[in-house]
Amino acid sequence: VRQLSLLHHCFPASGRSLPRARGGGDRDLHRWEEMLRYKGARNLRQRVVLATLSGRTVRIDDIRADDDEQPGLRDFEVSMLRLVESVVNGCEVVINATGTGIRYRPGTIVGGKVEHDCAPSRAIGYYAEVLLQLGPFAKAPIHATLRGVTNNDRDVGVDVLRSVTLPLMRRFGLDDSLDIKVAKRGALPGGGGEVHLSCPIVKQITPVNLADEGRVKRVRGVAYAMRVAPHVANRMVDAGRGVLNDFLPDVWIYTDHYKGDRGGVSPGYGISLVAETTTGAMLSVENTGGANTLPEDVGRDAARLLCTEIENGGFVDTANQATALLFMALGPEDVSRVRIGKISDYTIDFLRLLRDFFGVKMQVKTDPNTQNLVITCRGVGYSNVARRAI
Repeated sequence: VRQLSLLHHCFPASGRSLPRARGGGDRDLHRWEEMLRYKGARNLRQRVVLATLSGRTVRIDDIRADDDEQPGLRDFEVSMLRLVESVVNGCEVVINATGTGIRYRPGTIVGGKVEHDCAPSRAIGYYAEVLLQLGPFAKAPIHATLRGVTNNDRDVGVDVLRSVTLPLMRRFGLDDSLDIKVAKRGALPGGGGEVHLSCPIVKQITPVNLADEGRVKRVRGVAYAMRVAPHVANRMVDAGRGVLNDFLPDVWIYTDHYKGDRGGVSPGYGISLVAETTTGAMLSVENTGGANTLPEDVGRDAARLLCTEIENGGFVDTANQATALLFMALGPEDVSRVRIGKISDYTIDFLRLLRDFFGVKMQVKTDPNTQNLVITCRGVGYSNVARRAI
């Protein structure tokens, strides 16, 4: 039974999750029956995703308990839980009366058609990443329609997902039906954007060797504008090219102007840039503009951020480190390898969560020549047991 309820009593002192059939070969079933406990709102989304994939019940207490003005879950976290509930059959989400505690018991990832109105406080990318990480292991392919804010300065934008995240996922064995289409764009605060996401299923992840980053050969990008004058996008392009053309001649930034209903509810603009290397690596950045920001500053700052990302190096950029590490951990019992530049705090926390939920310990070594990090791990042999037999 699917449920997302607000109970007017506290949790029991302890609890056990039901053992579930999951891929991964021989495992200690008693270990997987244990409920994992955490405190605080940090990494709540990642904990729910990994709990769903591993089949382990998770309990999180003291969620913003020290916040006197607004303790407990935020609207975007509740919205994310409802999205998970829509693609996971038999899951149980229990929230205590104050909203500062949650117990999540996962079910079976069924996929299918989904329509979801995302909370505007977070971008659609915040929710789309959940579907992209769960979707390959569903019973049926996911076809989702997500509505809300398409781009902000906090989450991965839909353009980065389409041009960088999806090609990265295809390296792990997903086919070309993996796709994201932007039907409408939406900016803060009103949103109004609409994105169509399609995620196929796989039987098992393919191991990868992404250690050779290569050299940057070209830069591509999109300058988008919603409910503002068309020349705003051109001003961002000119400013961005003014920085990048000093280093590389092959720079092409497209303009994408939306007006009317396709431009959402609120005016806004921004730019996303992707650097492609000779070995197929893609490094991305995104920058959005606001009421007190000039388009030239937005384009120029984005170009400088891209230069910093290139300087850090790596095959996988900062925004997609966690996705790459997740699929490496869930891969077959074979060695996968990836090179990253500067590791983020988000990724460090994610590595710890992978150890908690799957027992995966990754080997991290520093390349003495480039100071990049080469991360190696052996997959747990996770297989999609919910996949329909054909």
